[in-house]
Amino acid sequence: MAKLRFFEVLKQELRAIFTNSTILLIILGGSIIYALLYPTPYRSDVIDAQSVAIVDEDDSMLSKELIFYIKAMPQLKLLLTTKEEKNALNLLEKGEILGYVKIPHKFSKNLLLGITTPLEYIANASYFSAYGAIIEGFNTAASALSEHIKLERKLKSPTPLKESKLLQKEGIPLFNPTLGYMNYALAAVLIFILHQTGIGGIMILCAKENEANLKFKDPHAYYNNTHPFILISARLLTFSSIYIALFALFFGFFFEKYHISTTANIADFWIISLSLIFSFLSLGLFLGTLIKNATLPMQIVLASSLPIVFLLGFIWPRDLIPAFLDIPAHLIPAYHGINALLRLNQMDASLRDVMGYFYWLLFLGILYSSLALYLKSKERL
Repeated sequence: MAKLRFFEVLKQELRAIFTNSTILLIILGGSIIYALLYPTPYRSDVIDAQSVAIVDEDDSMLSKELIFYIKAMPQLKLLLTTKEEKNALNLLEKGEILGYVKIPHKFSKNLLLGITTPLEYIANASYFSAYGAIIEGFNTAASALSEHIKLERKLKSPTPLKESKLLQKEGIPLFNPTLGYMNYALAAVLIFILHQTGIGGIMILCAKENEANLKFKDPHAYYNNTHPFILISARLLTFSSIYIALFALFFGFFFEKYHISTTANIADFWIISLSLIFSFLSLGLFLGTLIKNATLPMQIVLASSLPIVFLLGFIWPRDLIPAFLDIPAHLIPAYHGINALLRLNQMDASLRDVMGYFYWLLFLGILYSSLALYLKSKERL
């Protein structure tokens, strides 16, 4: 029986993908629907009105003035003012508030004497954006009170001191101009969606064929009637074509729709994107050759998504990730692809600045596709 040639296998691959509703639901439906629905809660971009409480142990005019400033902060929504810390802690544990500030006893007296008086901030750090908004709100309120006290002292002083500001601090958000969620994390999340659906889709096709071969190995089935190299090459090409179109849709339409900054040179962007597509599809191909049950791929993808997100370093600070997890992180294509694309698009880096990630993507793509080819060839023996 004559072996099928490349273009014949390519045609069969396209037919296998577009006649499989599960694969289409994952790679097309999952990618597009998730990209439309996920950002909905963050459309306002900047997080504000986080529920907080105040523990006022001082109960003085100055503590009440601080409470006034806290109430004025757009990031904060004051739900409770109490003298007992246990009341605020109880609300925090129940999830009714995300943080509180503790104004200590002798707060007013110490300030009037010029003694530094620390304020204690307690907030739920599980939600980094909300946590940041709460801390920023408390800090801004405390700074406003501090400036007000300094101004009063100057006015009351018989010989007011002249202040000369030779240096003035001015914050310029270079990489996140809106200081919101969209440029901070959504850009990475959209890339990760494509990464996961691509791996899941190609794994399903491979696992389905393995499952069929376990029941009855049909020598006439196209995936059994061609050289493993031709099969893997055709499979990578067909899925790559789909994901090139999806990358164009995401970075063209969705990034524009959500006002995510895109500063990358078009050639640099596609060099990294194509290497990322090759890498994650090769990973899916390799994993798919190991799986004999077609129901497992999406379970694996769903179970692994959250841990991988934390390993990538854009949600959870990279310095807090244990060192022993650094090696597994480097074996995930998303780690290099997302970091490279974020630097190109959001940080205005050049291709030279991200070449290390590019080399890793090529290495992983060649590694995983070679392992898939080895396993496929081994099956034929």
